[in-house]
This record gives sequence, structure tokens and C-alpha cells, in this order.
Amino acid sequence: MHLDALASCAELTTEHAEEAAGSAASLRALLGWAAKVARPGEGGPKVLMAIARLARAEWFEGTPYVEIRGDDSTTTLSVFADHGMGIRERVVPQVRLLVGFDEFARAVRLAPQLIAPFESVQRGDAIYLTPPEASVESQRSRESIAIDDRSLHEQERKTAPPPAAPDRSGVHTHPTVRRMVAVRPEALRRGNDDGD
Repeated sequence: MHLDALASCAELTTEHAEEAAGSAASLRALLGWAAKVARPGEGGPKVLMAIARLARAEWFEGTPYVEIRGDDSTTTLSVFADHGMGIRERVVPQVRLLVGFDEFARAVRLAPQLIAPFESVQRGDAIYLTPPEASVESQRSRESIAIDDRSLHEQERKTAPPPAAPDRSGVHTHPTVRRMVAVRPEALRRGNDDGD
């Protein structure tokens, strides 16, 4: 990627985004560059254009899942591949931009084309981006789980404690008390000292 000529994230174009989404190495390079140059009010959220293109990237295995977290001064981007069954793999290292979270939240809300085709959900100090088919697939997986009719009963089952163990004559069932000799620690030490 040729990003050295750019002075800020505001200069990122769709061509840069397409190139960055072409491989994990290119995306890593873009996010690393953005971590160095991003400043408040200089287009930091434009890095989301590249991340959104992961939804159609041929090299990307799994479903893209993006987590954006932050506070007044920084924003952290995490890109995962969701492989289902709660298994998520980090695709590129987490990146921290010196841009407030509110700037990203405002950009996602006012310019949804920036993250298209992703859908966003904001919960507290985090925004989650997923492609639309991800929510459809999770709904399908929930619908595919069904309860077998044999496990459903009209009446409650009666439960009882297990039957008592049969009496086995000749088997000792009481604890045994053994007599042990009490040894004073001084006696043990004295015995070791005598050998010197």
C-alpha cells in the first residue's frame, strides 16, 4: 500500500479501501498507518471503508465481526472472523486511534454508506458491525434447535431417593480409630542434631 503521500485519514479514497481489503497484510498496513496519523477531526472514521469491504473479500474466512470501543480521546478497532458456535478469531492486531469514540459513532450514524453493507448496533461505549446475513444466520441457527417430543411430558415425573444399600453381613461399616504416638518436634530436631 502506498499511504506515505497521505497526510491524514481524510485523504483516504475508495481505491485505498479496496486495496486495503485485498489481504490481511494490506489491511494491517492501513490500520498501522492510521494509528500513526489519525487525529480528531481529520477523517479517522474513513478507515471503516476498508473494514466494510471485508464483507465481500474472497480471502476472508468466516463472517466479519468488528468491535469499535473508545472514550473521549481514543478509539480501538478490533476485527474478528466469526466461525460460528461462539468461535471468533482476531484477523489483524487491535488498533488504537487517537480519535474520540463520539466521532466514530457520529460517522456511523450519519453516513451509513461508510460501513455498507455492514449493519451497526451501539451498546454503551461500543459499536458492533456485522454483515446483514450474519443476523439472518444466527436467527436460522436458533430456529434449527428443536426440542424432541419424547422429552416433553404431560405430567411431572415422580422422584424418589435411591433404594437403601443391602445389608452385607461381615462387612465392617464403622470407622476405625487408631492409636498414634505423639512426637514432640523438639525430639525430632534433637535427633538430627546428634548426627552432626
